[in-house]
Amino acid sequence: MAHVKHTFCRICEPLCPLIAEIDEAGEIAALKPDRAHPVSKGFACHKGLGYLEVHNDPDRVNTPLRRTNARSMLPGAFAPVNWDDAFTDIGVRLRAIRDQHGPNAIAVYYGNPVSLNSNAFPLAAGLARQLGSHRCFNAGTQDVANKPAAVEAVFGATMLFPIPDYYHTHYLLCFGGNPKVSHWTQTSAHRPLHLLQDIVKRGGKVRFINPRRIESANGSTGDVVQIKPDTDVYLMAALLHEIDAMGRFDEALIAQRGSNIEGLRAFIARYPPERVAAITGVDAATIRTIAREYADAPAAATYMATGVNQGRQGTLAYWLLLMLSFVTGNLGRKGGDYYARGVYPNARRANSSGDQAVHASFGALREIGASLPGFALGELIEEARDPIRALIVLSGNPLLSMPNEARMRQAFPKLEFMLSVDLYRNATGEYADYVLPAADWLERSECNLSASGYQPTPYVQLADAVVAPKHERRDDWWIISRLQQELGLKNALDGDTPDPLARARKILARAGFTVEELKAMPSQTALLPQPERESFYDSVVFTDDKRVDCCPAAFAEAIERCAQIFAELEREDAGVLKLISLRTNYMHNGNLANMPSLKRAVHAINPIHMHPADASARALGEGDIARVSNKWGEVTTPVRLDATLRPGVVALSHGYGHGAAPALRRAHAAPGVNANALMPTGPDSYEKLSNMAHLNGVAVVVEKHTRLTTKHQGRREE
Repeated sequence: MAHVKHTFCRICEPLCPLIAEIDEAGEIAALKPDRAHPVSKGFACHKGLGYLEVHNDPDRVNTPLRRTNARSMLPGAFAPVNWDDAFTDIGVRLRAIRDQHGPNAIAVYYGNPVSLNSNAFPLAAGLARQLGSHRCFNAGTQDVANKPAAVEAVFGATMLFPIPDYYHTHYLLCFGGNPKVSHWTQTSAHRPLHLLQDIVKRGGKVRFINPRRIESANGSTGDVVQIKPDTDVYLMAALLHEIDAMGRFDEALIAQRGSNIEGLRAFIARYPPERVAAITGVDAATIRTIAREYADAPAAATYMATGVNQGRQGTLAYWLLLMLSFVTGNLGRKGGDYYARGVYPNARRANSSGDQAVHASFGALREIGASLPGFALGELIEEARDPIRALIVLSGNPLLSMPNEARMRQAFPKLEFMLSVDLYRNATGEYADYVLPAADWLERSECNLSASGYQPTPYVQLADAVVAPKHERRDDWWIISRLQQELGLKNALDGDTPDPLARARKILARAGFTVEELKAMPSQTALLPQPERESFYDSVVFTDDKRVDCCPAAFAEAIERCAQIFAELEREDAGVLKLISLRTNYMHNGNLANMPSLKRAVHAINPIHMHPADASARALGEGDIARVSNKWGEVTTPVRLDATLRPGVVALSHGYGHGAAPALRRAHAAPGVNANALMPTGPDSYEKLSNMAHLNGVAVVVEKHTRLTTKHQGRREE
């Protein structure tokens, strides 16, 4: 009998509520917005609504696959195998490596989809530690690791990311984000344009800071101040400098709730508006105007996204963003920035005592939040003294998502074992000994726990599995638990009644709900109490003195490096081109690369976007083939003229480069190029405070080329 089921998307942070229409055969006929949902009001984007293309994709991995040729031979050759035989062999091989070489011989990498899988995430994030290994990598070091590093130092907290009070603010200052295209990051909010338009309608103002005239900016939202890439930290310092000079710091609040304000003042004193104007590309008068607007607003909020996170100084930038909010009294104020406690208090006291130094031939690496910098994966596989010998990859594609594809292609054949758990056999999976078929989010039951702490309107929602997993696909939660079981680790399958919702049941019980009660509610959703904005300081500041640290001692080296980078920028050739990542509506971090509806028109591949003046100066026109290169690598791709870019800035979308992934037939047919082939790599290529890679504002040379190259990107032509 035809019927409907409530679910929600798990592609990005808003987790948009959906209605799944089930036909009489029990198959999903359509995904539609849930217009009756009390929060989303029917908002959903084409990615989630088109997800049946992924669910039904003939290129999906549908049965466990075992490699039948050498890892050095590409493409990989694979044969189906049953689950029991697969896990028996996987267990034997991993145990042998652990027993002979120790737990650090096994590394774990988990990708972005795991972070939005509330059942599997705790298992994936803890697997390396459970093994006793300090070789853990994740997508956070290419995305957002700077923010946890900053809040630990400033608030003594983990998982505390203040969000803008969109519903009440009079001023929103948005750095490095484009919510119309990418929605929000670390904010689980729906209807992004409506939120922005509503600020303006009630007499407020929105300012975007971005090297592009982004799609989010128009007459009904706000304008863009076009900054030079990777200089936001200096603009933020200048704004604080000007606000302080205006006498607009909240001295009473700082005295009551802050510490080390002298250190902050000493830092911002180095960067007055006149000094940073040439470096940032924002003139001193505009800087003063923004500072005055922010200080004069009855309540002002701040927001910072991956465009800034991925620069060289993402942790310092987020620190200064938090300081803008705190020293002006906007942190913990209605209309400012606040902690949106959700169904459970995920903000808690930070404990970095378990973080260790990992020693390698090229120097010591600091394990931060149980994760190492991504560039080190290939290096540590080839390490002579204590190499990584086995790699477990959970819903990820590190070959393309991290810098230095060429080094990893050199390193992966030297592994003794690799396991990939994924929807697809991607470029990384081509090197795997086993590829295990994960269920997609339409095939698993889950609560939206990954949104807790990020929602302007807090709510909890239950999504039942819309259909049972097709073929032999299995829930990631079950796969990781079964792997733990095979390795003799504590796991969820050894109990009497294994339940993927066991963690959710405990969290819901503490909030006064049961899964069954939630299931009976409209849209299977319960609204939660709005937190008191002013409770911030008493509830989630966990430093030893319970004060906001305005200039953490841990930042001393980074503060000096900030001055060194400023001096380097002053000496830089005025004609240099800086590369940024271009978010589009037609890609999401590479994991939707095989969707037909997204592989269309110019977005079928990723051209290099150039301002017409920059292209003309290099005798390049629309559609010409360009070689984009620097000392780390090169790619060749068509030119796309784009007047929305600030002159001196070029843009390339990430998530492409699937030329060595033949099992993804659509992505392989129009692979595009791997933008990360151009990203810095090596011991000096990442931010030491957070292990974040440098992926935005990278210098490149763009010149005319005769043809597209098809070799693996990242290797320089001689």
